Amino acid sequence: MDMDALSLQIEIKNYWVYPRAIKLISVQVMHPQLGDIGSLNAWRISRSQCAGSFLEILDEDKAELHQFSMTLFDKYGNLRPHLLSPGYRSGTGCWGREMDSGELVYILDVTVNESHREKGVGTWALLEFLKWQHVQADDTIHFRRVGRTGFFAYSPKSNHPSRDIPLDGDAFALDHNFCTTTANLEERKLKFPLHHAITEDKTTNIASIIQSFYDRDPTSIHKADDMGFTPIFCAVASLNLVAARKPLDWDLHADLGNAVNAEGATPLEQLADTLTSNREFAEIYLGWNGHSEDELTMQYLLTQAMGQTVDANITDYLTKTKYGCTCDQCAGGWLSPRMRFCLQAKGNLQILPICWTALSSFIPPALYPSFYLPFYKGYCEVLSAIHVLLTTTDDVLSAEGVRRFIKPDRNSQFFFRKGGQIEYVFDSITHCAREQSSLGDDTFWETFGDDEDWLSLPTCANDLEFQLVRGMIGLDRCQQWGPYDNSELDVGEDSNGEENDDDEEEEDDEE
Repeated sequence: MDMDALSLQIEIKNYWVYPRAIKLISVQVMHPQLGDIGSLNAWRISRSQCAGSFLEILDEDKAELHQFSMTLFDKYGNLRPHLLSPGYRSGTGCWGREMDSGELVYILDVTVNESHREKGVGTWALLEFLKWQHVQADDTIHFRRVGRTGFFAYSPKSNHPSRDIPLDGDAFALDHNFCTTTANLEERKLKFPLHHAITEDKTTNIASIIQSFYDRDPTSIHKADDMGFTPIFCAVASLNLVAARKPLDWDLHADLGNAVNAEGATPLEQLADTLTSNREFAEIYLGWNGHSEDELTMQYLLTQAMGQTVDANITDYLTKTKYGCTCDQCAGGWLSPRMRFCLQAKGNLQILPICWTALSSFIPPALYPSFYLPFYKGYCEVLSAIHVLLTTTDDVLSAEGVRRFIKPDRNSQFFFRKGGQIEYVFDSITHCAREQSSLGDDTFWETFGDDEDWLSLPTCANDLEFQLVRGMIGLDRCQQWGPYDNSELDVGEDSNGEENDDDEEEEDDEE
């Protein structure tokens, strides 16, 4: 077939659920005489429009895209750390932080009509698609495996490290050397009884079962199954604390450092992956309330058993790490120093009159009839109290804490009497802070990027956890919050800057 006669017809549509984040690309391979002889379908994903909801958005439609997003990226659309760090799971190590930025084009399928297969049509279509201006690629196919996952990536840059890896030099997938030979649960139970018991029995009885296996054969606690999983690995993967604690009575040094398995991970690395996936699942569907005590206890014990330093007793460790703190300075384990700085800066700026529109957008429409000037001033009193709490104390942010700093004057009393709530102000500052963070337009960095106080603060995994903060300060994700449409809002104020007479009469009647 003459490839020069072929052409592409490309159609782009907005994905109806997330039109700003996802474009659907349909490509038809056309021949002047034969007509439509093949197709290609892809998604173009704009991570800048996902604002920390990358996993949730990619979970909306296709199971394949859900698996793709969960395997390679975190909720911010950044490549997962174990695919970057030196080690077995990063494979050739050719992919780096460049994967964190830019748009993603995920090719779902390339199809050629049966009568025209094995003529190079599919390869031609893929090559031409990669030349398309919205992909901006070079002239050859250089897809290389990301880590040891089942996904391959392509960089349009000819000098990218992936271009130096020959096809036969690419990494194998994690499970390449492991073939499951146990066809069903009963067969697995017979072939690997200890592994099966650890996975299935989460009662205290499992400790005596493990002991009985050890008494009969001390090597049994070190034996791997057909996927390379040792008993301690199975205990960790199934979050079986009793089963994980018992083998630590013996010498497991080799097992704890062993990553030769179908996951390519040590037990501690597997636990970290499990904690992350459990958290991400909860954040999408249920709302996350922190890591469980069993999860963190297991992490503490494994870390100690591997000889790594843990600068805390178990009680302090549970408190400090429950909400994912990595800086050891989060108030309550969840409010990081940089998040505190971000919120206090936002609260301080919003008190200025120029931010009136932003303030009013977070008042429910039902309260608009009460929105007189004293209401606005009371709102600002709450903002001031939040700023004082964040700048003069090390306390966590809470409605109860803020009330201590609210002046009991006429304006604040009016605000609360007319239905105002501290949570409305929380909604305002957290929403606006998120919009101006790197999850939004990044204008916060433009303002404070070179601020000495900001730069002196430690970085933490919780620095962008606005969803976590909102939940901790009482903004239930199941309730409706702002911004609301305030186009019909009019502050009750006459030319002298006083509240309307009818509201003064209402106040007198109420008093």
